[in-house]
Amino acid sequence: MFKRKKTNTRYTRAKQDRILHLQVSSPRIVMFQSLRAMRGVFKLALILTLLGVGGVYSYNYIQNHFLTSPEFSLRHLELKTNGYLNESEVAKIAQIDPSGTVFSFDIDEAEERLIARPEIVTAAIERRLPDTVKVTLTERVPVAWVACPKLAMSGRNPLSGILMDAEGVIFKCQGNLWEVARNLPVIEIQDAVKEEFQLGLQMTHKEAERALSLVNLINDKVQGEWDVKRVAVVNFYSLQVTSNDDVEATFGMYDHERQLSDLVAARRHSADTGRELSWINLLPKHNIPGKFKEPTSISDDGLTSVND
Repeated sequence: MFKRKKTNTRYTRAKQDRILHLQVSSPRIVMFQSLRAMRGVFKLALILTLLGVGGVYSYNYIQNHFLTSPEFSLRHLELKTNGYLNESEVAKIAQIDPSGTVFSFDIDEAEERLIARPEIVTAAIERRLPDTVKVTLTERVPVAWVACPKLAMSGRNPLSGILMDAEGVIFKCQGNLWEVARNLPVIEIQDAVKEEFQLGLQMTHKEAERALSLVNLINDKVQGEWDVKRVAVVNFYSLQVTSNDDVEATFGMYDHERQLSDLVAARRHSADTGRELSWINLLPKHNIPGKFKEPTSISDDGLTSVND
């Protein structure tokens, strides 16, 4: 019998693979492929360029329209505040051009300029189309001046005076503040360092803090009945308070509620007996010493106890 001739299947399969995967390549074909790719890149770059130019033109057109159009001219600057800045001062601080449009300034930057002022706590600005800008401020309300010769701080000075609010935050007397602060009490301190009184920050002078606490209490309890002109830090344990009617009262650093109550009782006792109080020492809890402006029948030299 004849034997069937065997074929090399491995060789046949490899040959078929070479035939199927044969790739024809030549310099001409590569050149055409490169040109086709370059045309695609050029078209994409052209489209992006046209889009960029159109975007810049549109942006400039819109910006110029809003910045220069008479339709959006700034005609009204509305100011809402609890303090004493007026519209022109606010516009100057925030760098809002009154002759511009409502879009001629950046709101965030204008708010930052306002808040950077120590006398301003919060600031919010909004545009109300077509011609109005509204500014809402929370300003610090002064309650006392600070005077310290060592730090060249003088009380009741419209040019260089330093004020503080009820929380003890320090700020300068500027603009219309002088009109409302001219009669505020002066807290006098003999010894201090500048780090204890930084503009825009809460003071850290311990005795001045106690003096301010007393001023706040007087304002809250007896404002109008007994108005303070000066609070001097005498030493580490006492404060000397002078009122507008020239009554001098010595307070401690603490226990102000009790001491103020004793002072009010002494003043009412003086008024009921037709006399005027000259000075009083409120440190003792009993047999409080004091003096009337006119001699009394109790003592030839005018000394008496307000408990009598």
